[in-house]
Amino acid sequence: MPEHNKVRREEFRTGSLSLPASDADEVPSGCFACPYLSYKEFSMNEAEGLFYFYYYCTYHALERSGQELPPCLIEGN
Repeated sequence: MPEHNKVRREEFRTGSLSLPASDADEVPSGCFACPYLSYKEFSMNEAEGLFYFYYYCTYHALERSGQELPPCLIEGN
């Protein structure tokens, strides 16, 4: 997917959206090396073993004092 179609880092960092693993190429560059990138698992049909994973940023959810900055803020992006 072209870079211009990716989710903006600022938008992703708010934690207001999550991206399915099938759209991992839309996760902003650098996020896969970030300690704040997390994923959650959803089961659509546990009996059939249908599980879906979604990526999201947890930086917004943590207390700011003493918190390490994510690489995207250190880089100034």
